[in-house]
Amino acid sequence: MSTFVIAFHESLLNTLRSSVLQNKLPLQSAALRQPGQALLPLLNGIDSGILLMDSTPGQLSEDLTALETWLRSRPQLNVLLFSEDSSKSLLMRAMRAGVRELLPLPPPPQDLALSLGRWSDSLTVVPHSTASSKPAPLIAFMGCKGGTGSSFVAANMAYIMANEHERRCAFVDLDLQCGDASFYLGSGANKNTLSDLTRQIARLDAQLLSSCLHPVTPRLNLLAAPQDLESAMAITAQDIEQVLSLLRSLHHQVVVDLPRNLNALSLKVIDMADVVHIVMQNNTPDVRDAQRLVGMLRALGCEEGKLRLLVNRYAPDGWVSLGDLEKAVGLKVTQTIPNNPQWVNEALHTGQPLSAVHDHNAVMHALRECTGALLDTRASPQRHWMRRWLSKAA
Repeated sequence: MSTFVIAFHESLLNTLRSSVLQNKLPLQSAALRQPGQALLPLLNGIDSGILLMDSTPGQLSEDLTALETWLRSRPQLNVLLFSEDSSKSLLMRAMRAGVRELLPLPPPPQDLALSLGRWSDSLTVVPHSTASSKPAPLIAFMGCKGGTGSSFVAANMAYIMANEHERRCAFVDLDLQCGDASFYLGSGANKNTLSDLTRQIARLDAQLLSSCLHPVTPRLNLLAAPQDLESAMAITAQDIEQVLSLLRSLHHQVVVDLPRNLNALSLKVIDMADVVHIVMQNNTPDVRDAQRLVGMLRALGCEEGKLRLLVNRYAPDGWVSLGDLEKAVGLKVTQTIPNNPQWVNEALHTGQPLSAVHDHNAVMHALRECTGALLDTRASPQRHWMRRWLSKAA
């Protein structure tokens, strides 16, 4: 993995060069670009790695056209563009050209270091499959009613898959009107959303998809829900099918957070899914809604074998026992997750995975058990703890 720098001003060139070296990345070349100099000749030999570059207002359009041509056949090259213009229009133009990230000029040192770390880590992960490989498993989570904690469970299990089971995982927030799953994995700090991708569905490829994914960790990518109703309403079931199919070809696991209502989009995901987790609590309103939801899914021809019942915030002395719950809904409970509001609330309010807030608690234990069972493997919490301790000591 190599890093390249192209800049119009010597001060920026030195700043970028220093940041690359401070982050212990190999610097292949650093070129000072002259005003009016074309970009394409400077790109010769730059086929993969990270390219840091700026542009001028007079040459920006020409540079983006050159990048679009160059990057079309070079998906392993990550371009970070620096500009004083932070407008949405420039962000969209840069994204269409294949630019991975648009950063302010001058770049804040901390933001630049984070971006370098994020994209250098992503280059070390090998894509899951080739075109002939079997698609990655798709796991869907759906609350039987509002407030069941379905999004929290989905986000944290995706994080466990990526960080503890070392699976390259995509987490998709498909609650298009009220989606807030991205806040569970970084306080919603994502620039692009699903709608930015589906607006250009005709040219969907791995490069365009990558520009819309938010890398939460080196192995976990987030595709966030749209930020406005108009964008959400324009997304079709066919769009979702194309996006999920491409995600499954590039990851080991795809986790989808669904809204509680059944519509053309959620039904498309359920049809594609290998497992559908129905998330509920053991109280009377949840049982009623779970009965109704499962009944509708069965009536629509959903495969019985893919449905899983997950009881979140489980209270042993709750209104409905597990036996009565299973009898009423007609499904066996595959996992219970206990109620532990202290640590869960802190994770929710700070926008962090639960393991980052408090790694050893009953909720984390249950989430790890559920994830391990889903992946047909078991992560060793003790070995995981020891590995973290040794890394800190080193």
